[in-house]
This record gives sequence, C-alpha cells and structure tokens, in this order.
Amino acid sequence: MNILFKMADAARVMIRSGRGPGAFLQGGASIASTQLVHNCSHYIRSLHTILDVGANKGQFALAVAHRYPQARIYSFEPVPETFSQLQQHTRKIPAIRTFNFALGSSTGSLEFYSNAYSHASSALQVSDQQIQLQPQTARTRRMVVPVKQLDQLSDLPLRSPTLLKLDVQGFEQEVLRGATATLRQIDYLLFETSFIPMYTGEPLFDEMHHFVKSLGFDFIAPVGFLQSDNLQILQMDLLYQRQNER
Repeated sequence: MNILFKMADAARVMIRSGRGPGAFLQGGASIASTQLVHNCSHYIRSLHTILDVGANKGQFALAVAHRYPQARIYSFEPVPETFSQLQQHTRKIPAIRTFNFALGSSTGSLEFYSNAYSHASSALQVSDQQIQLQPQTARTRRMVVPVKQLDQLSDLPLRSPTLLKLDVQGFEQEVLRGATATLRQIDYLLFETSFIPMYTGEPLFDEMHHFVKSLGFDFIAPVGFLQSDNLQILQMDLLYQRQNER
C-alpha cells in the first residue's frame, strides 16, 4: 500500500510541475526536489538569481531551472565525484554554473565526510541516531575540500529577486556566518533543519529559526519534510523572506 501511495504522489508531482515522466528518467532529476520547488513557487512568483549551496547531483538545480527559466543558477558541490555528476546532469542548461568547493565561515580547507549515501555528505559527522534511522548513511570517507566564504564571491552578479538555498546537512549556520554582506542582497532563504541531531554538533530547529530571524528574515512556511518509517518528522525545509520585502 505504501508503494501505491508513493506512486500516486509521484504522478501528482509530475502533473503539477508540467514535467512528463521522461524528465525523471534523465540523470539528476528528482521527484522530491520538483515537489520542493513547486511548494516554494506558491510563495515566490519570480526569481532572477538562485544560489544552490549543497547541489549534490543537480536535483534542485534542474527543478528550479524548469520552474524559473529566466533565472541564473550558481550551484556549489565540494565532493569531486558528486561534482562530476552535477556537471554531467546540468551541462545542457547554460543558466547553471557549477563550483567545486564548499561554502562556510572560513577560507582555505575544510575536513569533510563524504557519505556513501551522497545526500548525507557533510562537514559534520553523521550521528548515531541518523545511522539507526537511516542505515544507508553509516559509511563515510574523510577527506579535505576547499572552502570559501560566500562574501568572497563578489564576481557573482546577484539580480533580485534572489534565493539562497542551503542543503548542507547541519552546516547551514556556518555558511550564513560567511555571508553577512551577501545576505543584504538575498530576498528568500530556503534551508533544511533538523528536529533531532542528524549530525554531530548541528544546531536544531529552534536555534536555526532564531538565528535566521536575527539576520533579518521572517518565516514564510514549511515547504518540505523528511519522515522516518514510523512517521516521526526528522527534518523540514523552511522558507524565509527578508523583512519588509512583503
């Protein structure tokens, strides 16, 4: 029965997005990212710039390029093998520009944990709780990746409205700490936050909400979530807007 519900959800996402089944057979396309972008589009009419931080294999970039074809997209992915897949999946879309480094609060190099389940790769170690809930995240490989501050990337033209999307597995606060100047040009902020520690040392929902509020952003709505097999909500995608932009 659960499989039938998932198939029905997938069909509904395809219809709403205007993307046929063929689009999801191509590399990098994702039902989950398409649904996330569709949900965001209820609150964001147009975008001209998208900062896709934690791009993975291009799932979000492909979905947002379809929904906002006029937008310029900058996608950041630090793991070399995953970055190669990102490049491959987005190579036919000129609006997407890719970068093979991490973003954070410092410049130089960053110890990073590449996960066999690439969605769980992070600068933070996977917690025991996540491994219990998602055994596929147990295998990691420690590596060193280059890291930069978003504020250093002054050569990226940010034409408003601009969305900053963060999916960096518990490292969101560090990315924001390195973007204090850039945030003045950000109209919308989308990030994933946890309700239980999925990564060692990650700030949870309450801390992230108050931190983002202190940066001048107001909460709009939840636009996605991750549940365990027993329906516990583990993580949620939250959409914020810069104050007095409404």
